[in-house]
Amino acid sequence: MQTTYKTSELELASFLKTRRHKLVGAKPQGRIVEFAFDGSAAGDLDAYIAGAEVPARELFEAHRSLRALIQQVKENQSQRSGYEHDCGRRRSNS
Repeated sequence: MQTTYKTSELELASFLKTRRHKLVGAKPQGRIVEFAFDGSAAGDLDAYIAGAEVPARELFEAHRSLRALIQQVKENQSQRSGYEHDCGRRRSNS
């Protein structure tokens, strides 16, 4: 089983994506979205905390793409909840 590094912090996820770590998943956790990266991403946590520099343009692009992914995950979750809710209702034939 391959290990992953998970975070729900958008800024950290953007940093890790900019550092070329592979995003392997994103799933809703209540009101937030949790990002899963390849296990080697954990090694860059210290660099993030220490203020390592990354190219601004790449960081903004990663941030923008992850925000779009958050929106997609939440819309997908909302559609599933609506579908499950509709399936649970009884329909009247009047």
